[in-house]
Amino acid sequence: MRNLAVFVLAVGVLTGCGQSNELTVANSTDISTLDPYGMFSRVEISFADHIYQTLTFFNRNMQVEPLLAESWERLPGDTTWTFHLKDGIRFHNGEPFDADAVKFSIDAIYERNAAGQTVGGASVAIPSADITRVEVVDPLTVNITTRGPKALLPFYLSQIFMLEPDYYASASDAERAEHAVGTGPYVVSERIRDSHVRLVANPDYWGEAPLAQSVVFRAIPEVSTRMAELETGGVHIITDLPFDQAGLLNSSPGVHVTVTEGGRRVMIGITTAGGAEPLRDKRVRQALNYAIDHEAISEGLFGGQVKRMSFMFNPPFNHPTLEAYTFDQEKARALLAEAGYPNGFELSSLDTPMGKWIQDFELAQTIESQLAEIGVTFREGVRAFEWGNYRAKLLSYNLPGLFMQGSGGEFELLTEAADLTITSPSNFYRWENEEYEALWVELQTELDRDRRMAIGYRMQEIIHEEAPWIFLHIQPDAYGVSDRINWQPRPDEIVHLWDVSINE
Repeated sequence: MRNLAVFVLAVGVLTGCGQSNELTVANSTDISTLDPYGMFSRVEISFADHIYQTLTFFNRNMQVEPLLAESWERLPGDTTWTFHLKDGIRFHNGEPFDADAVKFSIDAIYERNAAGQTVGGASVAIPSADITRVEVVDPLTVNITTRGPKALLPFYLSQIFMLEPDYYASASDAERAEHAVGTGPYVVSERIRDSHVRLVANPDYWGEAPLAQSVVFRAIPEVSTRMAELETGGVHIITDLPFDQAGLLNSSPGVHVTVTEGGRRVMIGITTAGGAEPLRDKRVRQALNYAIDHEAISEGLFGGQVKRMSFMFNPPFNHPTLEAYTFDQEKARALLAEAGYPNGFELSSLDTPMGKWIQDFELAQTIESQLAEIGVTFREGVRAFEWGNYRAKLLSYNLPGLFMQGSGGEFELLTEAADLTITSPSNFYRWENEEYEALWVELQTELDRDRRMAIGYRMQEIIHEEAPWIFLHIQPDAYGVSDRINWQPRPDEIVHLWDVSINE
């Protein structure tokens, strides 16, 4: 572990220099690990992007651009791409970034996926890209082959972090959780669990130096505390800001609220296989959707600013004519009776994280109350969990019949459709439909845009009919921001800070 020892010594020297320019963001949840294979949430991916990097980068305009790769082209036959790497890049421990590192990183993550291990933010990219071979051509050139034509391979590669082979091949899970070695503009200088992670600028960074010398990701679960820290100058950005609190910040000097139309689809997940018997019947799942008075939810919890989802995939791939489920208790009761449950039924619980998604606990309580109106009740009521524990439940499929879920927007058809293929680890609902799977297979290799759109529309019609979710809304993202910084949010909830400075 010689390289790691040198890296840790360097970070220790940097930490002792003292920082005059420190930018702080406060999230509702902690960075649970420094292991890129274990990072799952948008908060963790935001953090990771400051340390680890990818061949390509999905920018704030939701377009792919070069990052560690300088350029690329698809070879005749449509299944092999050549990627040309930028020269002179080194990992934080001094080792060179080259084609061998690309091959190691891609091979390792596919091996983990095949073994059923966690793969972090690449859980959607892996089945979508379906890479079969990585060939080193020379130190700065690599060929990547996929099982079929993949017009979107550069997009998928924006989700697969490049790792230093010597360190990651020899490090244990415990070591990877505590030490991070990437090529990014920052290195980790301090991590206090359930408190914060501090990053300092990488003095040997290959690209343009970050504007802030230090960046801190703080975990502050309580909304009121996050707001107070922003108002007193303890932090510069707060995330997960409820709408009923945003107005209070707008009247505070030195801060402002920024709201962006996000892409996170908020729903109540339904365990459709292996769980409660009633939920296996699509008529029951449809009944649960008709039982929801979403207008009351919007007015009561979101100030009337959210509408019920009428589509499953974010624009421009949303179905143009599909209508959202309406509130119709009579129809809900009729569907339950038709399915053999005229008096409703009892489930074990409705599980939710606490403070992960905007108003998640309050939303779950409202759903519980509305479902009771059609006779669907919960023996243990609404059960709330800290995000780390809830995340573990999701990843192990240890879920009750109904559970809160928020699926982040990828703004690309195939990766959003991946949420509901049975081959994807993000299909927490264990829903499976033969036609959907056939369309999924076709979509992976179809290059014609019109046909891809038609496939996406049909997939959404199937999802709407089969109802593996209780459809709720797209979550708008509200942030509290200090007037001392010039920062605008991205639509995918990723917070990047290397190009943000603090005005003294």
